[in-house]
Amino acid sequence: MMPPQKTKKILFWLGLSLPMVALMAMTWLVHQTGGQFNDSFNFVMQTYKLLDALEQTQAHIVDAEANQRGFFLTGRQDYIEPYEHAMQSIRDDLAGLKKLTSHDPAQQANLVLLEKLVNEELVFDPATVFAAGQIPTNTSVVRLTEQGKEKLEHMRRILFQAHEEQQQALSKQQQHAEEDVVSSQMMSLVLIVAVAMALVMVVVILLRLEKLQEFVTVCAWTGQVKFQGQWLRLDEYLKKQFGISVSHSLSQEAAEKMMREIEDLNRSENGPPPPAA
Repeated sequence: MMPPQKTKKILFWLGLSLPMVALMAMTWLVHQTGGQFNDSFNFVMQTYKLLDALEQTQAHIVDAEANQRGFFLTGRQDYIEPYEHAMQSIRDDLAGLKKLTSHDPAQQANLVLLEKLVNEELVFDPATVFAAGQIPTNTSVVRLTEQGKEKLEHMRRILFQAHEEQQQALSKQQQHAEEDVVSSQMMSLVLIVAVAMALVMVVVILLRLEKLQEFVTVCAWTGQVKFQGQWLRLDEYLKKQFGISVSHSLSQEAAEKMMREIEDLNRSENGPPPPAA
């Protein structure tokens, strides 16, 4: 069993160290929570920006294909300017999407495939489309319309895949954020309990110190100590008040005094020594 005095020392140092440790842990927890919140916020903002950019890209692709098909069907130059404007917007959109997904290999692969389809299906030279005197027929109109639908469908699939992957990433990030919040709350609860225990220890130590500061009444004749209306020996008082066990011994002065008394007692019992002859 651990001695009471050693136990009190351990409680004393625990009472002093636990608040400091809890304070440092809380500071670290606040820093970690703030960093996690900033990361989650930035990820969510970037995700919504990416989803919006994907929708804009799809709208520009639809515009480019519609103006391309209109030119193929009519040969009118009025479709060229909006077509070129839409194509420039698509190039800008792809460049922006590549920057937003620079750390996402899956999305980068989607953008490479989308850019390849755009270059193959939407890029053309207006000067080489129609031969001299060529006029679109009903058959060519139907064929161009079907081709336009197929182009858009291929590109929509890629954009839809990119959109779904980003939505899944957003869901995972939200789940991780919720788990981080729960773990932070648990750690905060543990730290609060630790601080409460430390405060209890400090209060106990202060109460003990307050008792030590009280006046102790000692009998000037017997050396006994007055405790709660009773006169106790010093060892009994220390045991009841502080839980200190006392061992007994003799001081040098008491031992010499005892030896003198024993010698005097022996001499008195044996009587005076006989006279010399």
